Amino acid sequence: MEPTLKAPIHKNRRTTMEQISNFISPESLFKDINLFSKLYDASVPLTNLTKFSIPQPTPPDPPHGSWIDWPFSRVVQQEFTPAEIGQEFGPTWATHWFKVELRVPEEWSGRDVHLRWVTGSESTVYSSEGALLQGINPKFREEFPLPPGTTTATFYIEMACNHIMGAGPDYKNGWGDEITPPSPNLFFKLTVADIALFREDIFQLYTDLEMLNGIASNLGDTHIGYQAMFVANQMVNDIRVDKLEEAKTLAANFFSSGTGQKSHQLFAMGHCHIDTAWLWPYSETIRKCARSFSAQLQLMKQYPEYKFVCSQAQQLAWVKETYPDLYQEIHDQVINEKQFIVVGSTWVEMDGNVPSGEAFMRQYFYGQQFFRKEFGVACKEFWLPDTFGYSAQIPQMIKHVGIDRFLTQKMSWSLVNRFPNNSFIWEGIDGSQVMCHFPPGDSYGMSGSVDEFLKSQNNSQDKGRCNNGIYLFGHGDGGGGPTRTIIERIKRVQNVDGLPNVRFSVPDEFFENLATEKDKFYKWVGELYLELHNGTYTTQAKIKWYNRKGEIFLREVEELMSIAYTMGRVDEQQLAVDIEEVDSNWKNLLLNQFHDVLPGSCIQLVAEEAWRIYEEVFSSLKILRDAYHVRILGGGTTTKAIYNPLTWPVHTVIFMKPDNDQDLPVGEFIQTVNLHSDPFENQGEGRFRVPNTFAAALVNLSPSGYSTFQPIEPLNKVTYAANTPSPGFGTFSNGIIHLEASTASPGLPTEKLFFNGSDVAFNDFLNRGVEPGRFYIYDDLPLIWDAWDVMDYHLETRREPDFTNMELQLLSYGDIVGCYRWSANFGNGSSIIRYTIMRCDSPMIEYYTIVDWKEEHKMLKVEFPADVLARNCTFEIQYGHTTRPTHINTSWDMAKFEVCGHKWMDMSQNDKGITVITDSKYGWHVRENIIQLSLLRAPKNPDANCDMHKHFIYYAVLPHVGTFQEADVIKKAYELNVLGSNNIPLMATDLVGANLPNSWVTLSDNTVIADTVKVAAEIPRAICVRLYESFGGYANPTITMGFGIVRVEECNGLENKIGDIPHTGNGFSVQFKPFQIRSFLVYF
Repeated sequence: MEPTLKAPIHKNRRTTMEQISNFISPESLFKDINLFSKLYDASVPLTNLTKFSIPQPTPPDPPHGSWIDWPFSRVVQQEFTPAEIGQEFGPTWATHWFKVELRVPEEWSGRDVHLRWVTGSESTVYSSEGALLQGINPKFREEFPLPPGTTTATFYIEMACNHIMGAGPDYKNGWGDEITPPSPNLFFKLTVADIALFREDIFQLYTDLEMLNGIASNLGDTHIGYQAMFVANQMVNDIRVDKLEEAKTLAANFFSSGTGQKSHQLFAMGHCHIDTAWLWPYSETIRKCARSFSAQLQLMKQYPEYKFVCSQAQQLAWVKETYPDLYQEIHDQVINEKQFIVVGSTWVEMDGNVPSGEAFMRQYFYGQQFFRKEFGVACKEFWLPDTFGYSAQIPQMIKHVGIDRFLTQKMSWSLVNRFPNNSFIWEGIDGSQVMCHFPPGDSYGMSGSVDEFLKSQNNSQDKGRCNNGIYLFGHGDGGGGPTRTIIERIKRVQNVDGLPNVRFSVPDEFFENLATEKDKFYKWVGELYLELHNGTYTTQAKIKWYNRKGEIFLREVEELMSIAYTMGRVDEQQLAVDIEEVDSNWKNLLLNQFHDVLPGSCIQLVAEEAWRIYEEVFSSLKILRDAYHVRILGGGTTTKAIYNPLTWPVHTVIFMKPDNDQDLPVGEFIQTVNLHSDPFENQGEGRFRVPNTFAAALVNLSPSGYSTFQPIEPLNKVTYAANTPSPGFGTFSNGIIHLEASTASPGLPTEKLFFNGSDVAFNDFLNRGVEPGRFYIYDDLPLIWDAWDVMDYHLETRREPDFTNMELQLLSYGDIVGCYRWSANFGNGSSIIRYTIMRCDSPMIEYYTIVDWKEEHKMLKVEFPADVLARNCTFEIQYGHTTRPTHINTSWDMAKFEVCGHKWMDMSQNDKGITVITDSKYGWHVRENIIQLSLLRAPKNPDANCDMHKHFIYYAVLPHVGTFQEADVIKKAYELNVLGSNNIPLMATDLVGANLPNSWVTLSDNTVIADTVKVAAEIPRAICVRLYESFGGYANPTITMGFGIVRVEECNGLENKIGDIPHTGNGFSVQFKPFQIRSFLVYF
């Protein structure tokens, strides 16, 4: 007989609700006697518990990652010694193994038995044969269900000495404290190690009451809220007198009530956002993946309707390499059962602002290549839930790889303005449009609570326009993913009156449903600027320096390989080996573009590991570059050659310092420049750093290939004249620009820059107190997110550093280069050296700044007051540029007080402008006529030593007549990054003149840039050329190759063929739309 629902005797809602809460709360005063306490009926200790501790690494080896050298087969051969409950294990990042022997009491036969393991740290359960069974995660997954029929068993448990969010000493205090630097001496206590009888019936009732309590709490003073409270109240009364079936039926009747057809639709997907590195190193992420994915495979066996989405090919590649048996299970699930769904298309979930356009392309290329080869699938969506803003070029970039769907939730973090939509059309700078969705619950780690379902429904910004939303559930950031509890919660409310309709689903189904409503969507044009975390354009400057230089280095080596291949100077077998090496280097660079590494929001261990990876990449690429120079040039002694990887002729002064000082070039039109008596760090030949001493020469370089090193006499020689009388110093001029440097302020040079005769470049016409090229310091104390945030109020603290020991010195004033040096100490023991450099025949004044940074919560900027009136300024982004306001008319304008730009930014009025070019900086603040380039920050969390070292920074100012397009700013920025800020190598060869291979790729249209020239990945005898229109207009270039063409096909960013392109001789002509990216396969 169906139980009859009874209302409480009294109408006191508060006492009824608190009784229900106390009955299920694990934190209640009555937790020892409430329903939570009955989840386990009985427990018995293990029959035996022993341990083996993996030896700790010794400095200089890092304290983490030693577990990789200790596979299961090696561990089980070691001597295990007794372990005890209450014993502590550490220190931080150490690994301990436990041998767990157990016997299930006979009277428990046929019952659910759990192995319980509680240490506060992450652990992994293995079978006695070494099969990885399941991860253990503190707080939410601290049990392993024994296989049915188990009587006696032996398991091994690997314990990692870190909590799920790393090793911050104050993690227990929650957000804000967990991002403190990791403690090196954390120890974890083994508090529970036993087997226990699990009460499945109690668990089901417990979950029923959780959800009923949630409905009653959130729907409050409504009929449905009261009905839920009445049901829960009666269930509590029934359970207390052991009427469990009656209580179960009451809950089932309520949850089967049904919801209306017009209710909001939530598509629920299991999700486990695992940060590839953050508050833990890469090596620990490998284990996090194994723990998380193994647990999900167990859930899939229990719940065939459950779907789990997994992004980041790198993480699956790690699992394949480290845990092949686990990977095979995942592989079978993806292919056969289709509950494990790969999504996202990228190698890692990268930063959305700083990577170059080609780096974005390679994220998709290597990610999709992995998913295709391993699983036979291509992801249809770009999945980037947790990064710090999204470039305005992303719509076109993802469309260029065959994707037109995008998901994130991070925009909900904006501090000032609420983004106006959850589902909308996003249009990029070229007009490309993609369908976007922000989960309306504003999270990628939902827990199945009623308030989350209601928020996902009520928080939608598109009511009436869109009735669909994604609901991503599962423990994230540190991993873990969904649990049984979360899945059971969702099952209860899939179709309940008063709540949205919820279904277990996959991205394809969701986006197909979303597409039926897109004709009603609003359109957003331009970048998705996150109004938070804008300090990440500057934090961990060394990582950003390596990133920019690595992107350029890879471009250079790939072009060299394509030249050698088309010339027949490398055979297919050797080429395949070298391509694999380049692929590995790309993947390592992309790994470090993860959204907590490249932005700089990681711990010190991660930053140091990233530096090591970059150095390995640079060493590998240098070997490849040298080998390909020899293959192409053949070696020799007759002459020296210079390689120009840019696809246009370059007329510039180059700096050269061979590793052998005896080879330093001398002769006519060559000038030796001595900046400093001691060598700079990593200034070797071919490195992307100007050395302490170098030979400078003006040269003409042929495009995309080699030129004989032949210094030429400059048309506009550098001159220097001392200024008299005091406070003098002097004036440098090269006939294009001239720079007056005076010392009106004691020890501080004041600069005036003129161009086009007497046009002024700098002018503080608003009287802001800004001297051009001067350094200013700011207090930098964010609200919470130290490494992440620069707050608007930092702008109120601007001041000149307290410089001491200032020195000004004229270093060089030959025909080729003029240079002076200014140095000072300041602050907390910091020092700065700035070299102001003028090259002959150059429209730029250049600054080579070396800062030994030792500040705390300070920000260093260099500033320029431009003699320009502009309401917007222009910043380079991936494959193009975007504009941003210089005013603060609206809250949206005001919020963009710190923005991201790549190699250059420009401020122009109708007749002239100022461009600032950088070799490694990304953070800018531009208001009215003041340009601020952010150089360094000094956060202390989560890396207490962030940026506390020496930095080498190169930037330049290019004043120009007319527009930046007319001034060729885009190419000048390439030239400074590829050639100007580098120690240019000279290659010995016997080839001269026309015998030197060059002009391998050239273009007839100045507006189109060939950004990438590489050997096609899986297509024989083909070169892939990727180009983009850079000015923002139509273009009709002819692309001419330096080799015989057999066929030309257009392809997408994955090198999938689109269609044939006609060619004539060694060239082909195509049309470009504004900012359009196009890729071509050129066969030979």
